[in-house]
Amino acid sequence: MVAGDCSIHLRSSNQFKLYNMKKAILILSVILTSFAAFSQTKVVKDASGNYVTQKAVKKESDDKPTGATFTTAKGESYPVMISVNGKLYVNRISKAGNSYKQYLKAE
Repeated sequence: MVAGDCSIHLRSSNQFKLYNMKKAILILSVILTSFAAFSQTKVVKDASGNYVTQKAVKKESDDKPTGATFTTAKGESYPVMISVNGKLYVNRISKAGNSYKQYLKAE
Protein backbone atom coordinates (compact mmCIF):
# COMPACT_ATOMS: atom_id res chain seq x y z
CA MET A 1 0.00 0.00 0.00
CA VAL A 2 1.30 3.40 -0.90
CA ALA A 3 1.35 6.15 1.73
CA GLY A 4 -0.40 8.51 -0.70
CA ASP A 5 -3.46 6.25 -0.89
CA CYS A 6 -3.87 6.25 2.88
CA SER A 7 -3.74 10.05 3.10
CA ILE A 8 -6.44 10.36 0.42
CA HIS A 9 -8.70 8.02 2.36
CA LEU A 10 -8.16 9.96 5.61
CA ARG A 11 -8.70 13.28 3.89
CA SER A 12 -12.03 12.21 2.37
CA SER A 13 -13.15 10.75 5.70
CA ASN A 14 -12.33 14.02 7.48
CA GLN A 15 -14.16 16.00 4.81
CA PHE A 16 -17.21 13.78 5.30
CA LYS A 17 -17.14 14.37 9.07
CA LEU A 18 -16.72 18.11 8.56
CA TYR A 19 -19.68 18.17 6.14
CA ASN A 20 -21.89 16.34 8.64
CA MET A 21 -20.80 18.68 11.43
CA LYS A 22 -21.63 21.75 9.33
CA LYS A 23 -25.00 20.25 8.47
CA ALA A 24 -25.78 19.55 12.14
CA ILE A 25 -24.77 23.10 13.17
CA LEU A 26 -26.97 24.57 10.43
CA ILE A 27 -30.00 22.54 11.50
CA LEU A 28 -29.44 23.42 15.16
CA SER A 29 -29.14 27.13 14.37
CA VAL A 30 -32.38 27.06 12.34
CA ILE A 31 -34.22 25.39 15.22
CA LEU A 32 -32.87 27.85 17.81
CA THR A 33 -33.71 30.82 15.59
CA SER A 34 -37.29 29.63 15.18
CA PHE A 35 -37.65 29.26 18.96
CA ALA A 36 -36.31 32.77 19.47
CA ALA A 37 -38.73 34.17 16.90
CA PHE A 38 -41.78 32.65 18.60
CA SER A 39 -40.75 33.61 22.13
CA GLN A 40 -40.74 37.33 21.37
CA THR A 41 -42.92 39.45 23.64
CA LYS A 42 -45.62 41.57 22.09
CA VAL A 43 -44.91 45.31 22.47
CA VAL A 44 -47.50 48.00 21.76
CA LYS A 45 -47.50 51.78 21.99
CA ASP A 46 -49.88 53.23 24.58
CA ALA A 47 -51.75 56.55 24.42
CA SER A 48 -48.84 58.59 25.87
CA GLY A 49 -46.37 57.18 23.34
CA ASN A 50 -44.61 54.72 25.66
CA TYR A 51 -43.94 51.15 24.63
CA VAL A 52 -45.62 48.60 26.85
CA THR A 53 -45.50 44.79 26.78
CA GLN A 54 -48.83 43.09 26.34
CA LYS A 55 -49.70 40.27 28.68
CA ALA A 56 -51.05 37.08 27.20
CA VAL A 57 -54.79 36.88 27.62
CA LYS A 58 -55.87 33.79 29.49
CA LYS A 59 -58.79 32.10 27.84
CA GLU A 60 -61.70 31.49 30.13
CA SER A 61 -62.68 27.86 30.12
CA ASP A 62 -65.90 26.84 28.45
CA ASP A 63 -66.47 24.28 31.20
CA LYS A 64 -69.81 24.39 33.00
CA PRO A 65 -70.88 23.41 36.52
CA THR A 66 -73.22 20.42 36.71
CA GLY A 67 -74.88 21.42 39.98
CA ALA A 68 -73.70 18.17 41.62
CA THR A 69 -71.04 17.96 44.33
CA PHE A 70 -68.19 15.53 44.96
CA THR A 71 -67.43 14.62 48.58
CA THR A 72 -64.06 13.14 49.52
CA ALA A 73 -63.41 10.54 52.21
CA LYS A 74 -62.30 13.40 54.50
CA GLY A 75 -65.69 15.10 54.07
CA GLU A 76 -64.52 17.92 51.79
CA SER A 77 -67.12 18.90 49.19
CA TYR A 78 -66.30 20.22 45.70
CA PRO A 79 -68.61 21.32 42.86
CA VAL A 80 -68.50 18.97 39.86
CA MET A 81 -67.69 20.58 36.49
CA ILE A 82 -68.15 19.18 32.99
CA SER A 83 -65.55 19.93 30.33
CA VAL A 84 -66.17 20.75 26.66
CA ASN A 85 -65.35 17.10 25.89
CA GLY A 86 -67.96 15.83 28.37
CA LYS A 87 -65.51 14.74 31.10
CA LEU A 88 -66.44 15.29 34.75
CA TYR A 89 -63.90 16.87 37.08
CA VAL A 90 -63.45 18.92 40.24
CA ASN A 91 -61.03 21.78 40.81
CA ARG A 92 -58.67 20.87 43.65
CA ILE A 93 -55.81 22.70 45.33
CA SER A 94 -52.63 20.82 46.23
CA LYS A 95 -50.74 21.20 49.51
CA ALA A 96 -48.28 23.47 47.67
CA GLY A 97 -51.17 25.75 46.67
CA ASN A 98 -51.35 24.79 42.98
CA SER A 99 -54.78 24.47 41.38
CA TYR A 100 -55.44 21.37 39.28
CA LYS A 101 -58.31 19.38 37.81
CA GLN A 102 -59.11 15.97 39.26
CA TYR A 103 -61.05 14.02 36.67
CA LEU A 104 -63.75 11.68 37.93
CA LYS A 105 -64.58 8.22 36.65
CA ALA A 106 -68.34 7.67 36.64
CA GLU A 107 -69.29 4.07 37.34
